[in-house]
Amino acid sequence: MAVVNSIGNICCSIAVSLLCLVPITGVAGNLPFEIVQPQEGLDTNSRFYKAYPGLEYRVRLAVMGGSYPYAYELQENPDGMTINRLGEIVWPEPSARTNPYAISVLVTDTEGLTEEVSWQVTVTKAGFFFVDAENGRSTSSGGRGTLENPWRSMGDVYGDGGKFQANNPDGFVYWRNGEYSLEGEFEDCNSSEGCRLAWYAGKKPSVWLAYPGERPTINFNRNGVDGYILFDQGTDNLYIDGFRLDNNSNTRGKSLSIVNNGNITIRNNIFEGLTNCESGGNNSHLFFPGGDGRYLAVQDNLVSDSCGYWLLGYSSPYAVVESNDIYSDIPLPIGPKSNIENWTIRANHIKGQTSLGAIWNQEYGYSGSIEINYNLIEMENSNGVAVKLLSSNPGGEIFVNRNTLIGHVVVQSLQSTKGPWYFEENIIINDSSNSDKISRSSTVDESRLIVNNNLVGNGADGIIGDNGQLTEEYSEYLGQRGHQLGTEPRGPAPARAVYQ
Repeated sequence: MAVVNSIGNICCSIAVSLLCLVPITGVAGNLPFEIVQPQEGLDTNSRFYKAYPGLEYRVRLAVMGGSYPYAYELQENPDGMTINRLGEIVWPEPSARTNPYAISVLVTDTEGLTEEVSWQVTVTKAGFFFVDAENGRSTSSGGRGTLENPWRSMGDVYGDGGKFQANNPDGFVYWRNGEYSLEGEFEDCNSSEGCRLAWYAGKKPSVWLAYPGERPTINFNRNGVDGYILFDQGTDNLYIDGFRLDNNSNTRGKSLSIVNNGNITIRNNIFEGLTNCESGGNNSHLFFPGGDGRYLAVQDNLVSDSCGYWLLGYSSPYAVVESNDIYSDIPLPIGPKSNIENWTIRANHIKGQTSLGAIWNQEYGYSGSIEINYNLIEMENSNGVAVKLLSSNPGGEIFVNRNTLIGHVVVQSLQSTKGPWYFEENIIINDSSNSDKISRSSTVDESRLIVNNNLVGNGADGIIGDNGQLTEEYSEYLGQRGHQLGTEPRGPAPARAVYQ
């Protein structure tokens, strides 16, 4: 075991007194401190801005930059509303009234910097719809999409008249338990790729919510319909929360493709069943092919399998990918690929095996201002790759800080026009012969690779236990190296989703 202060400079090893360590401090903020979600000045088309009377209102702030962890405090709120230490707001029983409710949240980082966001929540039945696969009725059979008389299928939500026909375009849809097949207008259908369901923003509902306490399933391969959903034509304020998204081995190898035009949230979903991939098809559960918007939050999701990516990103600046649990041998769990700027990939747990990279940044087109921190990545075999940074075009800074990385760390094609790439205060465990446990591939300009204060070693050193936490022998590094915070963050305990 060694603590590496810089390339080629090993401060101490297990055989040398630990007194030679330099003073340890937390990693300061690398990106500007900013609240990504919610954004101020929106209207009730945003999930944050509207609630149904008597049904739980549950949202989570997304914050990037500054010095993590953050403290959250409600400055203004209706009675009964609370916020936990993850920035999740819960209001169990919103009450309808004529005027909207004011909400304001103060966020403070560990260096004392503050940001505040304010918005209003309108509590109303207007604009809400309900679909129930088990007890609802189709539109043609008298279903009206109300809580008392819900629709039955995705086709009822989509409406008649095709992708360009406006059917409740600003609607919020609560989905009850049951299984829903893809229904609507399909395009680009062929035997090798299946179909694409065109769900055009501005024409169809863009806020999809699981009914509180329930877990509806979207089946991407059922009843002869095999394809993926394309959210396009100005997709903004898209919000998908609480679903089981079962790709069910469909031919296309893709689930959700989202052209980002701003203010997108994907949280608290289960992704599974993507096991059939075609070559060069951007195979992924969650694909962001581009767009001209910003502000994306992907939080609290559970991923069990994929033959391609779980998340594949093009463009979509100002993104927070946070607190997702990924378990399985997924080739590319998180892949920011092209024109990625101002991304925070934080506090995710990835456990499985991949030879490509659990987090693999591929700079096709300029990418920079990316922060990868506080993640726990556990590769099951010695050849697994925890993080790989690959640059094929000029790119900016990437900060890999305070992660626990059990697996190889690879930097490739880091030339003088790219970076710097920083690796600081991580725990890195693998069988690389390099003293800093970072492997180089192709041309690497060492002046563009900054390595400081990482705790590194082999699996036999016993630095990390089976639970991914520091062992007692290395407990002095708790809160100073790797993903563990060391002390409990401020605020009440979080209520993470229970996956069913």
